Amino acid sequence: SSGINAECPLRPGLNVNHVHNYSLLTRQLTMQVPGFDNIVSETLETLTEALEELPDFIPDVPEIFDVEYNGEVLTLKIREDCTYVINKQTPNQQIWLSSPVSGPKRYDFVGGQWIYSHDNSSLIDLLERELSELLNFEFELNTVRHCLLPFS
Repeated sequence: SSGINAECPLRPGLNVNHVHNYSLLTRQLTMQVPGFDNIVSETLETLTEALEELPDFIPDVPEIFDVEYNGEVLTLKIREDCTYVINKQTPNQQIWLSSPVSGPKRYDFVGGQWIYSHDNSSLIDLLERELSELLNFEFELNTVRHCLLPFS
């Protein structure tokens, strides 16, 4: 698979090309709202940067491919009838995803990852899987994954 080659902006010097398997921590992190705001901002900003770089790596990018990040909402349009919306939900301390493939999901921040509690899948894994299929090109959002790991 082809990873996006970039240095993690939140952890300078971290080689994002080394992919590691991290076990999911079973306890959920409790956050103060300012901590939640920072984590969501880091997630959405890093995800936006990674998605904006995709056209550089994918041979047949759809002409309509567009990434927009306004405030607390990230929109990814792959074609006219295929749009992802990812947004912050402060009252629930969640990220909400609207996927044209799998529908709506609500993610909680658990063990350094955004996890959908109904099946324990991560937001990043779902995006990698669905976007790889839609774009006919397998890739990994390593930059985003590594930036969200808990600091040790």
